[in-house]
Amino acid sequence: MATPDQFTYPIDITHNDNNESKIVLITGINGYIASHIALLLLRKGYTVRGTSRSESTPTRLLAQSAFQPFASTSRLQHFVVSEITVPGAFDEAVHGVHAIIHTASPVNFRLRTVDEFFQPAIGGVQSIVQSAYVENRDLGGKIASFVQLSSIAAIADKWRFPPISEGGSENRAYAEDDWNESGEAVARNSEKDGTFLAPVAYGASKAAAERAMWKFVDNASQSDGQWVGPACTSINPGVVTGPPVNWPDSPEKLNETLLPVWNIWSGKCKAEGRLPPQIGGATYIDVRDVAALHVWAMEHPEQSGGQRYLATNGKAPPQGIADTIRKQYAHEDKVVDRIILGEEGRGYATAFGWPGDEPTLKATKAYRALHVESFRGFEESIGDTIEAFRRQWPDLSL
Repeated sequence: MATPDQFTYPIDITHNDNNESKIVLITGINGYIASHIALLLLRKGYTVRGTSRSESTPTRLLAQSAFQPFASTSRLQHFVVSEITVPGAFDEAVHGVHAIIHTASPVNFRLRTVDEFFQPAIGGVQSIVQSAYVENRDLGGKIASFVQLSSIAAIADKWRFPPISEGGSENRAYAEDDWNESGEAVARNSEKDGTFLAPVAYGASKAAAERAMWKFVDNASQSDGQWVGPACTSINPGVVTGPPVNWPDSPEKLNETLLPVWNIWSGKCKAEGRLPPQIGGATYIDVRDVAALHVWAMEHPEQSGGQRYLATNGKAPPQGIADTIRKQYAHEDKVVDRIILGEEGRGYATAFGWPGDEPTLKATKAYRALHVESFRGFEESIGDTIEAFRRQWPDLSL
C-alpha cells in the first residue's frame, strides 16, 4: 500500500522551479481535501498560501510526515481568516497570488439548521470572489484562476428526478448542467417538522454557494462589460475517501466521509450492530484524484474557465467498505472477526461501477480533461486508507 511519498496522480507532478514565484491561495488549508491539494502544489514547486481560523495551522501541517520534506522551505505561507463571510476578509490574502482554490465550507452533519450550512457557504464564496475581482480590477492583480470545491450534491436532485425505484419514470444520467434545485425546500421543511436532514441541507448549501459564484461573475460581467476577474471553475466530487495527509488527534475527529470507514474498520459498527448511514447516493472518488483535478483546473484556466466537473468513479455504499476490508484482510482473523457482515454484496455493482438500474453521475468530462479512462478504484482507495490508519494509530488498529 502506498505511503504519501509514493502517491500517484492523474496529472504530471514533476517539480518545476519556475512555479516557486507563483503563489496559490488555498482557503481552509487544514481540511482533508485542501491539505492534499497543498501537498500536490508544494511537490510541483508552487508557493502555497493557506487560510484557516488558527495561527497554529502551518506548524501543525508541517509536522505531518507528508509535509516534512517542505518544513525547511519558505513555500508555505499562512493567513488567519477568522470569519470568512465578512466582506474584505480575504483582501490581504489574495494580494499577489497567481490562483485561488476555495475549499473553506462546513462539512459537519451535526449542524442543526439550514442557515448554519448556508451562511458560511454562501458568504464565504461571495467574500473571496469579491476580493479576487477587486484585486484584478483595481489593484493590478493577475489572478488567473479561481477553483471552487463544490459537490456532487449541488448537481443531483432525486426529488425532481426520482429514480425508478422510488416511483420515477427513468433513472437520470446526471451531467454538469444539472442542478440540485429541490434540496433547500426539503431541508427547510425537515427543520420545521423536527426531522432535520443535515446531509440534505449540506447538499443544498453547496448548490447555493456555487450559484453565488456564477451569479457574481454574471453580474460583474454585465456591469463592467466584461469579466476581469479570474477564470472560475467548480469541481463537484462524490463521497471522498483515501488516506489523509493532515491527521486529526484521534479517529473520532476524522471528517464526515472517513469516519464511517474508521467505524467499520475499528469494529464499532459490528459492536453497534449496524452499518453507518449511506451518504447521499454513495458515489465515490479518491481524495488524490480530487486534488489532482483541482490543480489541473487551476493550471488550465483557458480550458476549465466557466466549467463544472463531476468527480466520481462509481457507487460504493457502506456495505462495500465492509466487504472490501474483509476481502483485503481475509488472512487476518482478528480483522475479519471485527468487521460487520451486513448483507454481503448488496447495493453496488461489480468493481464498484454504476449499477445498471440506478441514476448515474459519470465523470466523463473530467476523464477527457485529464486524458484518463477512469479514476482510482474503490478497493485501492479503501486499502490505502486502512493502511494509513494502521500506520497512524497502530495501537487502535490491531
